[in-house]
Order: sequence, then C-alpha cells, then structure tokens
Amino acid sequence: MAQGFLSEIFVSFQGEGIHAGRRQLFVRLAGCNLRCRYCDTPDSLERVPSFRVYDADGGSRELPNPVSPAAALAAALPLLDGEPIDGVAVTGGEPLMQAAFVAELLADARLPRPRLLETNGMLPDPLAEVLPVVDVVSMDIKLPSNSGERAFWEPHARFLDLAADKAYVKVLIDAGTDLAEVERAADLTRNRAPRASLFLQPISAPNGGIDLDAAGLSRFFRAARERHPDVRLLPQAHKALAIQ
Repeated sequence: MAQGFLSEIFVSFQGEGIHAGRRQLFVRLAGCNLRCRYCDTPDSLERVPSFRVYDADGGSRELPNPVSPAAALAAALPLLDGEPIDGVAVTGGEPLMQAAFVAELLADARLPRPRLLETNGMLPDPLAEVLPVVDVVSMDIKLPSNSGERAFWEPHARFLDLAADKAYVKVLIDAGTDLAEVERAADLTRNRAPRASLFLQPISAPNGGIDLDAAGLSRFFRAARERHPDVRLLPQAHKALAIQ
C-alpha cells in the first residue's frame, strides 16, 4: 500500500479552469519539484510531519504524515456528508510526485466525480499511472519569463500527448510575461491537444489584484486566440471571494 504526504483536506469552491464555481473536495498533497515565484501555496512545497483537515463546522484537526490512502479517505469522506459536492480535486504541491498514492486514492468508488488532477504538467511518466482513474487533467504550461524556472517545452509536449483527451491547459500571465512564450504555449496546445481549452490566468495577489490592464489582457488573448480556437481568460475566483 502506498504512503502519501498531504498538506490539507478541505471542501471549497473551485476557483480555476473549466470547473470554476463548482464545489469540490480538495486533497492537497505536499512536495513539489518546482519553485515558481508566483506559487500561492508555499506551505505545500515541502513534505511535513502532519497535515490539516478542515471540517464543515469551521474547525480543523491535525493528522500525521505519511498516510495511507485508506486513512486519507477516512479523513476526507466525512466532509461529504450533507454537502452538495461536484467532484474531487487532487492538487499540490505536485501530486504526480506521489503517483502511486494518488492512483490508489482515486480508485475508491466512494469519491465523487469528476476527479480532477491539478498538475504542473512536466511529469509525463507518472501521469500514465494516474490517468486511468482521473476524469480531468488541469495542466499548467510553465513560462520561464514569469515562473522563474527554466523552460519545460519537451516534457510539456510529452505530457499533452498522454493527457490530450482529458486535459485543459492553464498559462499564467502578468505584466512581465514574454508574449512569444504565450504564443508558443498556444501553438503547443493546438498541435498536441487540439480539443483542450486554453485558460489564460492572470497572476494575482492574495487579494485577487492583478498587474495587467485591459489592453494587456487583450494583447495576450489575441496572440493565443490566433493560434488556438478555444482560449478563455479567467482569474482565480477563490482569491476574489477570499476563500480557501
């Protein structure tokens, strides 16, 4: 049985991508292979000795890491009681660093559907293990000009080849984003996953504020839309709502 390191389990509204606005059960894993400068969940970057479960009554409790899928489910499933839940989101950190744990966890029929995997999109080999139990893949294409990381075009391409039928793509943008990188991301999406929606997501402050004006947003949108037929501009709704 696989053992996993978690960061937190909670129920909230999805704030990003194609399922924005839906109420989901979130299972956030701990540990990430990247250090993007805009990361909004820095507490999940490293594996830690415990994780927190947020209950429906507003309270929370701490449980020890690592945890088995069965123990994680025992903590998560009571959060579904009496709640209208539209699916489960496995996020991070980077969940595919713990692919065996994720695969075993999501194989449990008691979890609601759809089952969404949120990933940085650069670990195609572990994705193959998880893909059979995932309904939707939310994949980032990391742009060097705003992430502070190196380029990952080749692993992103391999990842899209595998996830094409289940994926939508997120590309984060801000005032310092290189337009040519947005164009390349749109070309990559069109060529490798032509049916995948491409979301341009402005990098936002904790209060939801962004550093792009209407002209800047339109500039990035036009460049992407000229290359891919399904481009959408969507900020992080959960930050605007000031929720988890």
